[in-house]
Amino acid sequence: MTPLLDKASLRSRLRDTRGFMIAEQLTSIVFIGLLCVAVGVGLQVAMNSYASITRQAQADALLQQAVEVVSDELTYARDVEGEGTQAPDNPLYFTSPTRHETSVLQSSETGEDGIWLNAAGEQSQIAPARDGLAPKLAELSYNADNETWSFRITIASGEDVAAEAAMTVKRIGS
Repeated sequence: MTPLLDKASLRSRLRDTRGFMIAEQLTSIVFIGLLCVAVGVGLQVAMNSYASITRQAQADALLQQAVEVVSDELTYARDVEGEGTQAPDNPLYFTSPTRHETSVLQSSETGEDGIWLNAAGEQSQIAPARDGLAPKLAELSYNADNETWSFRITIASGEDVAAEAAMTVKRIGS
C-alpha cells in the first residue's frame, strides 16, 4: 500500500510556484466584491436621479397644462362679478367662455383633486390630478380698474411643492 501523498510529493507541492496562492485569490475576490458594490451604488444613484428628473418633468408638464387652461378661462371671461382676492367669502364669478354660464374657479384646500370650474351648480375638472401630482389654484384675484386677473398655481406631491407659477393676464372677453 502506497500512501497517496508521501513526504517528497507533499514537499514538492508546497514548493510549487505555479497557480495562485490563497492570499492572491482572496485579494481578487475582495476587489471584485468592492467593484460590484461600487457599480450597485452607482446604478442606484442613477435610478434615483432618473426618477427625480422624470417626476419634475411630469410636474412641469402638468403645470403648463393647468396654467394654459386657467389663463384661457380668465382671459376670455365675460361679465366678471367681484373684485380683489378670491376667498370663501369673496368668490370671483365670471361668465365662462367655454360653458357660457356664470362660473367660479376653485380647488380644495389640500388641492388633491385638481382645479374645478363650477358653473350653474355643475362642476367640471379643468386641471385634474395625475400620477400623484395635484394642481392647486393657490391664489386668484381680479383688478377691475385695468381688467387683469392674477393667479398662482402650484403642483404638489403630498406636502411637497414640485412646481409653481404665478401669472397675470389681461381680460379681453366682452
